[in-house]
Amino acid sequence: MTLQSSGAIKLSEIQTEFGGSNPISLSEYYRNGSHVTSNNTGVPTSGAIDMTNFYGAIKQFTYVFSSSAQEVDLNSTLTTAGWNGTDPVAVTINSGVYLWSNSTATAGLTISSAFSGLLTLSNSGYIIGRGGNGASGFGNSGSSGGPALKINSGVTGVTIVNNSGAFIAGGGGGGGSNEIGPSGGGGGAGGGNGGNGGVAGGSGGSIGNAGSNGGVDYGSAAPGLGGGAGGSGGAGYNDPNYRTSGGGGGRILPGVGGTSNADGGSAGNAGQNGNIALSGGGGGWGANGGSGGNGAGSGGSGGKAIEGSGSTYTLTDNGTIYGATT
Repeated sequence: MTLQSSGAIKLSEIQTEFGGSNPISLSEYYRNGSHVTSNNTGVPTSGAIDMTNFYGAIKQFTYVFSSSAQEVDLNSTLTTAGWNGTDPVAVTINSGVYLWSNSTATAGLTISSAFSGLLTLSNSGYIIGRGGNGASGFGNSGSSGGPALKINSGVTGVTIVNNSGAFIAGGGGGGGSNEIGPSGGGGGAGGGNGGNGGVAGGSGGSIGNAGSNGGVDYGSAAPGLGGGAGGSGGAGYNDPNYRTSGGGGGRILPGVGGTSNADGGSAGNAGQNGNIALSGGGGGWGANGGSGGNGAGSGGSGGKAIEGSGSTYTLTDNGTIYGATT
């Protein structure tokens, strides 16, 4: 509970808010010491300290993501960790940590209205969406990539800091399939699977790994190659025996797309379009997939870095962002 903004404050009230043990000493309560959190800028870090420095002071709840986690709902995570639902919150994502998704319908990290006016998020790791799958069959469209960070409609006053070396990246769109000869489109960055062109498409890569190559059933037709970002589309011929599939998209940042046939996009770049005999490559992080030959099947849309429709937030970006932030 926030301390009062005027009148007398008791040492016991400061202790109730920030913790500590008896006997109480005001010198225990310097900011950034053992008890008083950094959000209380009116409290000095050393030197003269007075009871009036604690007007409006409140303890901040802090949480650190020190290991990777899938499809994080921040409200559920912090409530389980002991957050009371009303104190301001400072969340840190450590370097090397992934908050990731394996579903294009769910973000790697979701922020609910419970955090309106309360949350500061400092990212030094990777917040990433899932890549769209490449198209299968003849002339079909690739799937769209998913968002990295979802801020629910109605959320206000959230602060996001993307630090140097950190990434917020929407999933890449899957590549479209071609119009003759069965071949599948490439999977988008963020783990999209390659499309099935009569043989199994390449699977999306796990965290920190490239996607696998697509399959080839017969002859000299070339499968799509997996990439560290988007996978490439498979080659097709006007012969049903030549069946190839797209490569899977990887989960490497920044990553490079697959480099065979209709290439997968490198990070942040759209997958290349196929020609009449090629399916489209998967999009890089946050980018669209390529279309199949002669525009037969369109590429899927790239996922947003931050899906924040109907919300308000402040973003300071000193790192890298792939995808839209609206």
